[in-house]
Amino acid sequence: MILTFDIGNTNIVFALFEDDKIKHQWRIETDISKNVDDYAVDLVEIFLTHKINCLNITGVIIGSVVPTLTKKIHEAVKKFTSTTISNKILIIGDNKTNIDIEINVQNKSEVGHDRIINAYAASKKFGNNLIIVDFGTATTFDVVGAKGDYIGGVISPGINLSIKTLHEMTAQLPKISLKRQTNVIGKNTLEALNSGIYHGYISLIEGLIAKIEKEYGQKTKHIFTGGLAELFKDDLSNLIDHYEPNLTLEGMYKIYKKNN
Repeated sequence: MILTFDIGNTNIVFALFEDDKIKHQWRIETDISKNVDDYAVDLVEIFLTHKINCLNITGVIIGSVVPTLTKKIHEAVKKFTSTTISNKILIIGDNKTNIDIEINVQNKSEVGHDRIINAYAASKKFGNNLIIVDFGTATTFDVVGAKGDYIGGVISPGINLSIKTLHEMTAQLPKISLKRQTNVIGKNTLEALNSGIYHGYISLIEGLIAKIEKEYGQKTKHIFTGGLAELFKDDLSNLIDHYEPNLTLEGMYKIYKKNN
């Protein structure tokens, strides 16, 4: 079994792959205050609950946009896996782990590992000329070019981040749980807030995809992924060519196999 970690700013999503498929998948809150032992206990408890023998894990790969947690998860994993796989724990971004994609931007080190993983995974699965829209802590748009290379993208505030900011930076606006909404004109404060986020992001996605394709000079395939992508997939069905909720995890698994 191969264990993959996608460490994000809001959640750590991790999965066990067996026979090239996700057998189990979990999500825990990202908490930089936790130490190595805290995370080791959290993970072992999850595995015990699901009757998983940690000694059957034969490899691990970690992708992270939270550098302070990368080493903690690395060390936590070593506490409950076999000592024989210590040299089979890969970390995206180190000099030993190769990602087979050309990165054509001004400063390669500035591009988040999750964005490169998504671009790699999408290009291997769907070819070239792609836009990958990832609904995470930030909502990102990443472009795979005609040669299968990563050529840049767009970063906008994430949905939950926008909701949190509206609530915390205003005196009277409540915090909402986003849901699908048909009417644009809100009949009360909750509807007005929900519409602003929901329909606002629909317009953002439609507009940015159109602008990217205009600048790029040709049509692209659109790949949607990330935790909140499912909420929008019906109203954006005309734009979605492929809905891939596990794109990042599957990309890391492919990278692990490529490096072993």
